[in-house]
Amino acid sequence: MARRPTLLKALLRERHWQKYATFCRQYDLAAHTIEPGLAGTWPSRGQFARWLGGDLKGLPHPDHCRVLEAMLPGNTARELFSPSGPQSPISDIKPPKAVASHKDTDDVSYVLAGTLGEEIAMATEESATFVRAGRGTAGADTLEQFEADVRHLALDYLRRPPHLVFRSVNRLRGDVFRMLGERQRPDLLRRLYGVGGRLCGLLAHASFDLGQAHAAQTHARSAWICADLADDAPLRAYIRWVESNVAYWNGDYQRAADIAHSARVFANTGTSMLRLTSQEARAHAARGDARAVDRALAKATDAAEAYDGHDDGGGVFCFEPGKAAYYASEARVALGGAANIRRAKADAARALDMFTAVPQEEQCAEFIAAARLDLTAAHLADGDLDGAQDVLGPILDLPVTSRTVPVVGRMVTAAAVIAEPRFARSALGSQLTRQIDEFCATPAIRALPAGAGGVGVS
Repeated sequence: MARRPTLLKALLRERHWQKYATFCRQYDLAAHTIEPGLAGTWPSRGQFARWLGGDLKGLPHPDHCRVLEAMLPGNTARELFSPSGPQSPISDIKPPKAVASHKDTDDVSYVLAGTLGEEIAMATEESATFVRAGRGTAGADTLEQFEADVRHLALDYLRRPPHLVFRSVNRLRGDVFRMLGERQRPDLLRRLYGVGGRLCGLLAHASFDLGQAHAAQTHARSAWICADLADDAPLRAYIRWVESNVAYWNGDYQRAADIAHSARVFANTGTSMLRLTSQEARAHAARGDARAVDRALAKATDAAEAYDGHDDGGGVFCFEPGKAAYYASEARVALGGAANIRRAKADAARALDMFTAVPQEEQCAEFIAAARLDLTAAHLADGDLDGAQDVLGPILDLPVTSRTVPVVGRMVTAAAVIAEPRFARSALGSQLTRQIDEFCATPAIRALPAGAGGVGVS
């Protein structure tokens, strides 16, 4: 077919469905009307861009055609993928005006409207796919591409809502698992298992942040097997932390503490020890074991002082002192007492300063929200409802896609404190209760397209 914009592109624009996230939602709605199992089978961003640009040699898979015909009734698939207007000489085609990148509450991708950024992204994806495919077996260049992709996804996870990263991680994991199913060079096999383990770890992390505890535990088991075959200690520590978090947010504090403590044997880097001891401290605090908290926080303090920036893979695989600070704040609030509350405020404020000191495009909305919510908890523990409102305010506008399980869990805790008689009788307490109820009624899992369930941990 000619490489010119398709009728599909014109019709999507007419309905204002041209953004990728919007298209996926409409695709799922149509899929449910013809065969529910087709929901969630929408194309990748690269495929979507090719559909709009007419860069196809034939029609897409028949199932895609069926759904598109249901989405846009009165048009056959062949018509949808035909050029939308009269053909113009190439010399008459004017380059598109530059489109500034922007973030949206539903999607942080660029508008797929023929921009140079879109072409660059497509070209990069195709080149990476070619490198990863290799020659049937993994070579050094293939492994380097896989590892670079994992680093990119780990950074992406901090800047984009979990469900937007999930599918990219899952597709890449599929490529790695297919390669592991073939005969590979023994000297590269360990690295390949390491890549697979990190991708499974990311899936576990994302699944739990979106309220899918069973999926998270299943992915964590797969990640553990890969980490064992790769003999990758930092990966083992990361996976145990994810498992401990699942237990913690499910209210099994003893198990959460035990998992984190037992995983210390794998903490051969500063970031791993800081991650595990910080997690252990807040789990013990939830149990009310002040001595165990002090021991764990002392070890975390040592780890923070020895922290040298070693990131165990970068992005979400790194556990920086800012995150340790709000974990410590959470632990201090749980223990209670004037001295602990003072330290909790200081720790949460320090975490917030660290997270907001970096350029805005590098900030993690969920980390900032967690630090603000822990500072809110400290103000409430100190009886300061006005102070809590000042800190909490910006979080109430957090996009639905960023309302992960840990963020909502902290909100629920704050709501329970505000419901106490000392606050509930005030007009401000009633107002905050209503606002928090509205916030918690729309967690991130509610924002996903139909059929996209099962797709960070803070």
